[in-house]
Amino acid sequence: MSKTVTPTQTGPKNHDELLALTDRAQQGDKTALPALRELLKEPALVDALGGDLAKQAQLTLINKFSGQNLLFKESLTRKLDLLRDELAGPNPTPLERLLVERIVACWLHLHQLETIYAGKESMSLELGSYYQRSISSAQKRYLAAIKTLALVRKLAVAVLQVNIAKKQVNVAGSCVAADQDRGTP
Repeated sequence: MSKTVTPTQTGPKNHDELLALTDRAQQGDKTALPALRELLKEPALVDALGGDLAKQAQLTLINKFSGQNLLFKESLTRKLDLLRDELAGPNPTPLERLLVERIVACWLHLHQLETIYAGKESMSLELGSYYQRSISSAQKRYLAAIKTLALVRKLAVAVLQVNIAKKQVNVAGSCVAADQDRGTP
């Protein structure tokens, strides 16, 4: 019987060791790779250490958009979290989580472009046309992501078709037994 090795048995034991390991890896020290690979077997650490590129892209946009304004930065970050939670629902599938991240990123990008465009006092016709094309493209990506999420959810709904005595009954949605509907076991 093989013994399972957890990241805490071979990886860093505390915060300082984790920082030292990540610093070594960021500087290209190949001797850090075995411990780093063991550490990255934990999915939550992959995201925490920069593996979530969608989150990194969103943070880059938030930082550009908010500048030094910490109130705006925190409010916008919280808005994205609320939007993400609302769209994902209670039990999202992995595909739904990816699509929700895409919708959130597109929402942020679209509104950033609209805010920049609206904030311009005056601009050349060429620049105005550039912003309009950019906003239109961002809007198309945003709506396409929303539509794709809706389609994925629609396709995931169970459908029941029953043919009894030449009468067809189609039921879309989750099928619940009558007793369960009334709350009795």
